[in-house]
Amino acid sequence: MTYSCSDFYDDVMRCLADCGATPDADIAGNDVGAAADLALAAIVTMHRASLSSLFVRELLGEVESLGAVAGRYGTGALPFFFYLQAAILNGSFLDARRRDDAELLALIARLPSAGTWMKNIRVSDCG
Repeated sequence: MTYSCSDFYDDVMRCLADCGATPDADIAGNDVGAAADLALAAIVTMHRASLSSLFVRELLGEVESLGAVAGRYGTGALPFFFYLQAAILNGSFLDARRRDDAELLALIARLPSAGTWMKNIRVSDCG
């Protein structure tokens, strides 16, 4: 039995809907171009979610617990890292001040994927 392009389309769209990557209602039945755009957007979103999770794993691997982060760097460090996690997830940026956030930036620099995380941080020298 052969596997057609429409079978592939149906399987991919059903998988994206079943895993919650895209609402069923957003899948256009006859517009393959729109479906491709939808599928690519869902894949990018899932990739960002994976990166966001990896950031937390790397951070906890470095500091052992969120309590340890707060104890070592102060309670302001927790929102910093949660905002960074959100920036990674949303493809946006967290603003950091080199002087005020130097210890947190140094901690991020020690993480295995530091270069990836720094793409979501805009560092300024003022503040």
